[in-house]
Parts: sequence; C-alpha cells; structure tokens
Amino acid sequence: MIFIVAGHSVLHGGVEMPLTVNGIFAFVMTQGSRIGVNIFVLLSGYFSATKVIYIDKIKKIYIQVWTYSIMIAVVLFAFGKISLKSVIMSALPISTSQYWFATCYVILLLISPALQIFIHNVDRKIYRRILIVLFVLWSVIPSFHIGQPGYSNMGWFIFLYLLAGYIRIYPTKYIDRINVLYGMVAYGILVVFAVITYVYGYNIPFFRENAKYLYAEMNTVTAITCSVLLFLGFRNLKIRNNPKINKIAGCTFGVYLFHDHPLIRDVIWVDLLGNRDHIDESLFPLRLILSIIGVFLIGTVLEYCRQIILGRISCNDNKKSNGQIT
Repeated sequence: MIFIVAGHSVLHGGVEMPLTVNGIFAFVMTQGSRIGVNIFVLLSGYFSATKVIYIDKIKKIYIQVWTYSIMIAVVLFAFGKISLKSVIMSALPISTSQYWFATCYVILLLISPALQIFIHNVDRKIYRRILIVLFVLWSVIPSFHIGQPGYSNMGWFIFLYLLAGYIRIYPTKYIDRINVLYGMVAYGILVVFAVITYVYGYNIPFFRENAKYLYAEMNTVTAITCSVLLFLGFRNLKIRNNPKINKIAGCTFGVYLFHDHPLIRDVIWVDLLGNRDHIDESLFPLRLILSIIGVFLIGTVLEYCRQIILGRISCNDNKKSNGQIT
C-alpha cells in the first residue's frame, strides 16, 4: 500500500518529472504502484485458494467501499465541490466503478468459488499450461508492445489469483528457498532500467511518456517477476505473529479507499499537498516522502476508527436481536 500511495502522490498529484534530481526522485516513486496491486491480489489468491469465500466477507468489503465512497461524496457535496449526480454515482461505487481496483476485486471474490473449483480439480499439467498461455498472452506479448490479446484488468486479476492458487496447492523446494532479497534486488534492477530509459529517452516522446510504466506496469514480465519474488520472499520470512502489524495490515485497504476516490484525488494531492508546485525546491524529496507517510497514516487512522464504530454498531444490533436492549 505504501508503494501504491507513493505512485499516486506523483501521478495523481500532477507532479512533473524533469531531468533533475527531484524529477528523477519523483519518477522513482512511481515504479512500485502497479507492483503493489499485483502483490495485493497475489495475497488474496494465496490465502483464499483453500478457503470458502462466504457472502458475509463480500458484504463486509462492499460496505467498506460504499462507506468511503458515499462519505467522500457527501462531504464534497456539502462544500459545493461536486454535483448531486456525482453523489448518486458514488452511492453505487461498484456498478459505476468509482474505484477500478475495488470493482475488479469484488467481482473476483464473487467468482472465486468457481476459481476454487478449478484450482482443486483441474489436472496439474493442464493448470500449468493454462497459466503459461495466459502469461504469454497477457504479459510477454504486451511487454514487447506488440499487442495484448484479450487483456483486461479483470482478466489479469483472475490470472494472479490462479497463479497464487497454484503456488499454494503445489509448493516446491525452490519456491520455499526464495529470499526476500531476491525481490528487493529485482525491484532495484527494475528501477535502474526505468531511470536509464527515462533519462536517455527523454527527448523521444514514446520513452518520455511511457517510461514510468514500461517496466512497472502490472502485467509486464519485469513487474510480475518482481511482484512474485517479493511476495514469496516475505511469505518465507519466519516472523512471529504481531498484533500491531496485523492491525495496520487490516487497515491498508481503507487507506486505498480514502485517498484514491476519483472525487478526492485532486483535493488531497493538488489542493491540499500541492507537491507539484515545489518540484524545484531542495526539500522536495522530503516533502514528498512526508506527504506519502501522512496520507498513509491518516488513512490508517480513519479506517481504524471506522472499524471501531461499525464494530460497536454491530455489537448493539446483536444485543437488540437478543432482546437485551429495548
């Protein structure tokens, strides 16, 4: 999620990326956003591949998405920033795709029972062949910019889900030996190549306009390789259970919903933080880092408060249903 927030701080903040130290720093901040998306879906596929996804889980996530979407819209409407039509659309966040990721994610959960049947019943060789075919069509070919046959965000999420399911169902000794340093090194190499391409291709429109996603778009070979290595590396870390880490982790989806609603992006990154207006200042890198940390922390606190409030409401409703409150 920090990767994602960092990318949005530049891309949604309208920050220019000139060939200066600050410009290159801003460019580097964009490289992890799509990798963060990949890891989020890989986590979901890995942990739900052997579970039954109950409707209550989907309902819980929908309520979470709806709460942020409608509250953001109502506040902005109260200040005269948006129209009533925007409020109505925000009240239907999934069907109107207010958040592209949340829409794909909810649909993925809805169809996950069918995907789980596939994961547990298809022959291993056929499973592997399907993954290879999808990888070639949706990763290898697009990486060479010669098309992306049948590709869509939803289709890519299904591929990641199936890939994580395969890793979970068919573990190997090689996978278990992957160290987190592999992923960190892979990410470092990706960033270096991206920076080199941007710097030396700056005067070529194609490279200047596409360099930020040339290696880091979520379906490129480099990005998916980096994503899988980071995912497996952290999976293989022997870390004891930590309630504080779990609590923060449980708030990260709320961080996304808070800061990336299309109605509030400009308000946060442009109107309030205004990083793009300070690109020439020596303290720009520090300013950008602090804004990333600030948005992450505020989003975490808001989600934590939301969980407490809904928890108390749910507790009161349960008491009422049991006849303890009249």
